[in-house]
Amino acid sequence: MIVQFKDELYNQLLQHSLQKLPEEACGLILGEHSPSANGSLFAHALIPLHNCANDPRGHFELSPNEMIPYLTDSQNPVIGLFHSHPTAPAIPSELDLQTLWHTIPTYWILSLQHMHNPELLLYQIKKAVSTGYHKLSFVIGQ
Repeated sequence: MIVQFKDELYNQLLQHSLQKLPEEACGLILGEHSPSANGSLFAHALIPLHNCANDPRGHFELSPNEMIPYLTDSQNPVIGLFHSHPTAPAIPSELDLQTLWHTIPTYWILSLQHMHNPELLLYQIKKAVSTGYHKLSFVIGQ
């Protein structure tokens, strides 16, 4: 699976994450499936959401009530769950792997560990007897 999105969306992810420092930023990614059979996704928008975790500096938690309007909107499907790691690499943590939102197609993590070189990685998380993850390819266009 390849995820495509424009520079503008990446810049929104970065700005939202920087504004929320030292806390983890979070939100939903809206988009659509490619009409071709290759399974590509096109991401169009970031919906910033409130991090309601007890310790928002160490992890993120989304309110299901805040997400429901977006999860039920068939005109603008949710294709990704986004959050930042202010001081850690862009690798899913144990808490990330315990997400209840594993049915959302992609999982986006922006690391600000090296502020001069932010790192965005996208994953697909599948629940199974043993939860795992694998990195997804993505393309940022003009």
